Amino acid sequence: MRAARWAVALALASGCIRLNPLYGGPGYDFRAQAKDGVLGGVNEGALDPQGSDAYAQAFRFDLPAPGQLLLTVKPANPAAQLDLDVYTDGKVPAGSTAQQADKKLTVDDLQPGPVFVVVHEPWRTGDATSFRLTPIFKPADPDAARTTCKTQATARELPAEHGRVEDSVDYSAMRRTCWWHIALAAEGGLSIKLDNGGANLLAEFSGAQGMPEKIDPAAGLAKADLPAGDYWVKVYANDAGDSGRYSLTTSFTPGDTCKNGGEACAVEGAEPLALPSDSKSAEVDYSGRQFHFYKVSLAAQGRLTIDFKALQRGSRISAAFLKAPDDDGEPIAGSSAERSIDAPGDYFIRVQAPQPGDAGKYALSISWQPAATIAADVVEIGQSPCMLTVSAGSNQKVRPGEACTVTAATGKALESCVVESVFANLSEVRPLAGSCALPDGARVQITASP
Repeated sequence: MRAARWAVALALASGCIRLNPLYGGPGYDFRAQAKDGVLGGVNEGALDPQGSDAYAQAFRFDLPAPGQLLLTVKPANPAAQLDLDVYTDGKVPAGSTAQQADKKLTVDDLQPGPVFVVVHEPWRTGDATSFRLTPIFKPADPDAARTTCKTQATARELPAEHGRVEDSVDYSAMRRTCWWHIALAAEGGLSIKLDNGGANLLAEFSGAQGMPEKIDPAAGLAKADLPAGDYWVKVYANDAGDSGRYSLTTSFTPGDTCKNGGEACAVEGAEPLALPSDSKSAEVDYSGRQFHFYKVSLAAQGRLTIDFKALQRGSRISAAFLKAPDDDGEPIAGSSAERSIDAPGDYFIRVQAPQPGDAGKYALSISWQPAATIAADVVEIGQSPCMLTVSAGSNQKVRPGEACTVTAATGKALESCVVESVFANLSEVRPLAGSCALPDGARVQITASP
């Protein structure tokens, strides 16, 4: 018996495995005979203790950094009872499953370099079987190989609107995490979708304040009414062995840029300007009062002078003159911008903060100079066709073809018209809309010839 113990000690000292002292075959030098294994993959082998004395098989793995090694071995033959021994540079195993029912093994505090994993079973009572050995490396720093996007400070850019990015993460390859930065220049709704390809990859959304929120791979994440500011998405592999490619897509819906702007933020609620002159000052801000509309109601032809000035240096707010509510508008450049008015009606001025982040105070003033006009009373209304007889003619310098405007007694423009026939002190005027349903006291403003 003493000779058998010495045989075992000699085998261990020489790097050989001889697990049964009565084994009469050659020693197994696991360091010299180890196969190069694949970390994170399936390593296949076979044992046949009774048939060929192959009761052990070793694999060599090179660890790239400090960390843990998570090992699982599965025999094809359920009757086979396999054990694992893990060696580094010593003669004593750094870890072993000996006398453990669970043949999963975790070996802690391993250093970079070669690690030998030996799969074995008793040579006399072992059962022939193939097996699959899976070694998973869990690095102490799972982001040691990352350079960019490792932290919020090194995050990559992800556009908020129609954004799409692709990348990969790998826990065991020490590229576990990647951060993405989303800059919202204005308030709005943000939707984010994660496609992790079915891998165990997770993503979280966070802002300057509040707890991170998980992004569901199936449903995504939708956030309404986010304030302007900086936001981040963190994508990471959940645990050792998890890896894969992923994609992130975003969509952005601008918030209500008129939520604090009142009625005048829409052209339908435009603030009236008084004639012949008026002055206003206010503020526009893309985040809540992007527009301010003004309306000028003109009853005759003439010249409108507009002065617009942004009161804060560097402000990008602007103004435009609109001939109709749905008009794109003509930019008002500088002060004393003049517009010739050829037809009576309602005209608009739009002040706006054009882009996210724009805001500023301004001063606006107008002055109105009507063209020379002749005011005439409506003395008769002809219905078929609609024709108005008015109390001004050639003696008052009215000429055929002159433009004119039908107004109410208050001076409010009702519709445009044209002079058809001229007599000494009377003229016939045709409303362009063909309507002769006029209120009492209606008058006609005729542009005077030079």
